[in-house]
Amino acid sequence: MKICHYLSGSTFAGIEQHVAELAALQQANHDVTILCDKAIGEHYKNFNVIDVKHSSRRSLLGAFRIYKILKLNKFDIIHAHASKPVFILSVVKYFLKFKFIGSIHGVKSNNKIFNYADYVIGGNKKLLNGIQSPNSVIHNWYQSSSAEKHKSIHALAVGRLEKVKGFDLLIKSWINIKTPLLIVGSGSERESLVALIQELNLTNKISITNWVEQEELFKLYAQSKVLIISSRSEGGPRVALEALANNLPVLSTDVGHMNLILPQEILAEPDNLESLQSLMESYVDNIINLNQESIFEFVKQEFSLAKQADKVMNVYLSVLNKDS
Repeated sequence: MKICHYLSGSTFAGIEQHVAELAALQQANHDVTILCDKAIGEHYKNFNVIDVKHSSRRSLLGAFRIYKILKLNKFDIIHAHASKPVFILSVVKYFLKFKFIGSIHGVKSNNKIFNYADYVIGGNKKLLNGIQSPNSVIHNWYQSSSAEKHKSIHALAVGRLEKVKGFDLLIKSWINIKTPLLIVGSGSERESLVALIQELNLTNKISITNWVEQEELFKLYAQSKVLIISSRSEGGPRVALEALANNLPVLSTDVGHMNLILPQEILAEPDNLESLQSLMESYVDNIINLNQESIFEFVKQEFSLAKQADKVMNVYLSVLNKDS
């Protein structure tokens, strides 16, 4: 099967990592091509990469470039990740016949553009609200680590430093917590978060470091006592799966697929400081008393890359066989 993954981002982050892992597994038995901006092309050096120059989603020239690529390569299936590639393919499809899948990776106010796809994949049910095309939930997956467990001294929070991740609420909830907190990430909110830490006199307990590569992140999991998810909304979150699959306890807001994994008593209400602070004060300093062994095993069994990749391949086959 000739598979094409189409991305529009110019930075290598969650969606791009997701595609790299899925494509690597698919390439064992299929011909895989990645359409992406050359800025992230180096991360896909083991694949056939076609440079897609950055343009606005409404650029006719940009759509024409994609038209020429698809007409020349004749892919069996095109897998578009996020709304911009889906929008561009919806335009190109007026002039060229092809089958494409749209993956929704994050919460959007309007997902109607995805109805132009032959099939839509969402990381949880909420992401698929309003979708009329055939669709299903295929969860994010985790990567296993061989990093050796170390004595744990700090709590860990990982993600883009953007408002949606709720790090401002997490910092405010930490006033009465004794355990140090390490926030790992990069983004537009960094300066305001650093200022908030200083304003609340929490510089002795909370620190922020820039985003790290996957292997370094695995080492941080091994050195931490708990991972905190404070997001206001989420498509996943993937880091929670990675932490749990690597035997690191997780406390979270009730976002994405977390209510399928964690019991309600260790889920805080999203975008609610009082709820998050109550959760932090109840568990963080005493996390050793919270046994999540059964949750670790559940995640390892249900959220493996191989299991989710099989579901993706079944979607491809159902779309290809629909009119045959």
